[in-house]
Amino acid sequence: MRWFNPSHPQTMQAAVFIGYLSGVFALIGGSRYYELVLLAALAMLGGAFGVANNKRIGWIALLSGAAFFVLLRLVDLLFAVSSGLNPVLLQLNATVFPVALLAAVLHPHTREYMKVWFE
Repeated sequence: MRWFNPSHPQTMQAAVFIGYLSGVFALIGGSRYYELVLLAALAMLGGAFGVANNKRIGWIALLSGAAFFVLLRLVDLLFAVSSGLNPVLLQLNATVFPVALLAAVLHPHTREYMKVWFE
């Protein structure tokens, strides 16, 4: 059992690191949908741990948690539009890491490595 696997491709290492980071930030950050954010955070944290241990279910959990979290952040962004420029910029800033995580999980190198080496 390991928390990080240095033998993974760089995109997968980034996905694991950003998965842990986004999961922790989602747990300590506030949202109007805390129960849903908690579900996404647990999926990202568990998925990152699973990916670090070469588990296909970990990749699926990380992908679903990241996609769900991006969706929640975009909904928050839509609600922030009516509040002015500052809330919109704050929501855009909060959306950067989840989008980067989704891009790293869906990157072709990550998917090819997962198809070959994961159980």
